[in-house]
Amino acid sequence: MSFIMNLNSQQRKRLHQITLVTTFGGLLFGYDTGVINGAFTSLKKYMALTPDTEGLVMGVLLMGAAIGSVFGGKLADYAGRRTYLLWLSFIFFFGAIISAMAPNITVLLLARFLLGYAVGGASVTAPTFISEVAPTEMRGRLTGLNEVAIVFGQLLAFAINAVIGIIWGHLPEIWRYMLLVQGIPAVCLFIGMWRAPESPRWLISKNRHQEALAILKQIRPLERAQKELDDIVTLLKTEEDKKLSARNTFATMISTPWIIKLLVVGIIWAALQQTTGVNVIMYYGTEILSNAGFSERTSLICNVLNGVFSVGGILFGVLYLVDRFQRKTIIVWGFALMAILHLVIAGADYMLVGEFKATAIWLLGAIFVGVMQSTMGFITWVVLAELFPLKFRGISMGIAVFFMWVMNATVSYLFPLLQASLGLGPVFLIFAAINFIAIGFVIAWLPETANKSLEQLEQELSSEGNYPGNMVKESGYDR
Repeated sequence: MSFIMNLNSQQRKRLHQITLVTTFGGLLFGYDTGVINGAFTSLKKYMALTPDTEGLVMGVLLMGAAIGSVFGGKLADYAGRRTYLLWLSFIFFFGAIISAMAPNITVLLLARFLLGYAVGGASVTAPTFISEVAPTEMRGRLTGLNEVAIVFGQLLAFAINAVIGIIWGHLPEIWRYMLLVQGIPAVCLFIGMWRAPESPRWLISKNRHQEALAILKQIRPLERAQKELDDIVTLLKTEEDKKLSARNTFATMISTPWIIKLLVVGIIWAALQQTTGVNVIMYYGTEILSNAGFSERTSLICNVLNGVFSVGGILFGVLYLVDRFQRKTIIVWGFALMAILHLVIAGADYMLVGEFKATAIWLLGAIFVGVMQSTMGFITWVVLAELFPLKFRGISMGIAVFFMWVMNATVSYLFPLLQASLGLGPVFLIFAAINFIAIGFVIAWLPETANKSLEQLEQELSSEGNYPGNMVKESGYDR
């Protein structure tokens, strides 16, 4: 019998409510990164953007996200997952208002940086919160829902931009309407998190055991709630015995070999995920289609297909793949399929012309997005949320996601420059080469985290000889 069937109706409802509310952080992540896609055409004309300043407008949000991810992990450890997400809802809201009212590019860049900080904080805190609330049997699926919310947020941004473009496309400052809509999901996040409980694992780490047990009883059968509390308490006491205290977290991390090795693996893994090229399509899709031969309005409408394939892919991955296959199996196949599609897109750019070329790139790009989201997209956050030990989960995820955002910002800033100088085909050939190299890293160094409780995983990874690289045969990637 599945775990969910062991819950009464009230417990089942509460677990789903908590997960759904937390994913609003992911929805804002997706909406705020995707909304600029359709707004760029109007914004470029209004503020006379060059390829360099266009990349800056996109990149500054991602650099803000890099900063937000680092501070987000530490602040979420200090204040609590729920409390920090409440703070972020205010930043999301005011960032949206300021960006929509920006009189010049300087104010717009400042507002985009502010939004980026909130995006980065949510990208760390939301999946951490969900992974700490979710039962072991459902952790992959529930944590993956945060990625579903991200891509749904991007689809929502594409669709709303297309509607705004069709209705008010004649207005010179239409980009302001597009950016203003960002404030709506921020209000929803605040209302939802106000009614949500705190993470029980975080409460236990602060010695608030009774509060944690009360929350666990809301989302677990009674006996299991008590056992889970005892397991977490035991693990924390073991860490204290090993002097893995949080008094000097970073110093402890860098002086503990197995944690440092996990952190390095997490950083490289997070950065590699951004070299798939998916964000080039999700951030610049409308422009790519315009340059390929579609009109501005057609590009806005066709870009919605990228969002549809993104959501469809992530749903397929979360509902079908994540609990049926090992994490590494999904990742390796994902990298391989995406690299092949990169080569095909580059070939279409070299060999085709006119609307046939535009249509081919449009459809190939949508398929590529679907493949990426059904494999790599959600698995990245699942693995990061599972990889690090409890005492250091917040700060470790913050550091790893910082490098993820730095790589995202680098790729997003360079794309307009590289496309202007090299063309679309050569850029996708570069992506293909990087993706083939990434397969080797995943096989050799990334630990397998599927089908294990967070506490069991931590015990295995901290055991001598179970460092990343020594676990390849045990973890496997072949089923």
